[in-house]
Order: sequence, then structure tokens, then C-alpha cells
Amino acid sequence: MTTSRPPSIRLAQATTIALLTTTAGLSASLSLFVAPRLLESPTPLLTRQFGAMVSVTQRILPVPQILLPGLAHAYLAYQLPDKMRSYALAAAMSLSTAVWTWTVMMPINRKMGRKIQAVDAAAAGMAGAKEIDEILADEMAGGEETAHALVDKWATRNLYRPVVALLAGCMGLYAALS
Repeated sequence: MTTSRPPSIRLAQATTIALLTTTAGLSASLSLFVAPRLLESPTPLLTRQFGAMVSVTQRILPVPQILLPGLAHAYLAYQLPDKMRSYALAAAMSLSTAVWTWTVMMPINRKMGRKIQAVDAAAAGMAGAKEIDEILADEMAGGEETAHALVDKWATRNLYRPVVALLAGCMGLYAALS
């Protein structure tokens, strides 16, 4: 006969599975549905909408996709020695998303941030700011990555996060059911 786990263990298991699978879908939708629609937009609109999307997701996603599941899986690995490997791997996968974000995604976000500032300054007619046509001409001359290329790169690199979140959620589900 199997022994029943304490409610705190069951709660942590259910929470990590729900958070990781839900945020995996949300994060994947940014790359698979939102980014392609942004790429259809002209540069000024693309930069404005991309900036708004990143601003919202940076506030909402890190805690439920990285922090809570990572810590909860570490707690489960500590509390359940017989399942330690599975939960430790799930914790490492969840927390690896933070490292990926800082090393791979943030440089792209910073480049896009500079584009957003340049386009906003041009749109506001600020003194010394380039005109939007000049910004587009610089992009087309090959001097720098275009806003469209950066969004495409962001969407591709972002796929790491939902894939790893889904795998960590599946690993947690496997550990909970085995």
C-alpha cells in the first residue's frame, strides 16, 4: 500500500505542473503567434508593439515560469529523496531559463530598446533625432540589424523558454505520478 503524501507536497507538485505547462503555452504563443503578426507591421508600429509586449511579459512571466517552479522543484527534491533526481532536474531546467534570458534574450531586448528610443524620438520630432526614413535607410544599408530581424531573432531564441518549461513540467508530472 502506498503512503499518501502531505498536502504541502501535493500542492507543490500541482502548482509546478500547472505553472510550467500554462506558462509554456503562453511563452510559445509569443513566438508562434504574436511575433509573426508583429513582423507584418511597419517598423514604427513594430517597435512600439514589441516594446509593449516585452514590457508586459517581463513583469508577468519570470515568477510563474522560472522562480516559483524552480524553487518548488528544489523543495520537492529535498523533501522526496526517492524522487530527488527528477525534481532536481526539473528545478535546474526551470532555473536555466533565467540564465538563458540574461545571456541570450537580454542583448536582443537592449538592441530593440535602442531602436524603440530612436523611432520614438523621430516620431516625437525631437531635436537631433533621426527621421524615421533615415532610421529605415540605415537599416537597409546593412549598417545594423533591422527591427524586423531583431524581432525574428527574438522569436526564435524565445522558443527555448517554452520548450524547457514544458519539459520541466512533464518531468515534474512524471515524478509525481511514478
